[in-house]
Amino acid sequence: MWLKNFKTAIILKEFTTIDVLIEQMPQMDSLAQMEEAAYLLHHAKELLEAEQIITLHTLQQLKNTLDFLKATENRATPTINIKL
Repeated sequence: MWLKNFKTAIILKEFTTIDVLIEQMPQMDSLAQMEEAAYLLHHAKELLEAEQIITLHTLQQLKNTLDFLKATENRATPTINIKL
């Protein structure tokens, strides 16, 4: 059951579920299950690393956008015109 849930979490990219399942990883009954679990764990690691790269790229784009907006911001000093 754990293997099926882990596969589903990887396919759906449910990172919180992957984390929970890794924390609750049961003892495997056979060598085949151990090999499958090892393969899935490796795949999950690659998926998380790819997601991390995408997140870092997105954060860099946001930083560049904020820097651009700050650079083009109108910084006119406010003046008060009082006519009597």
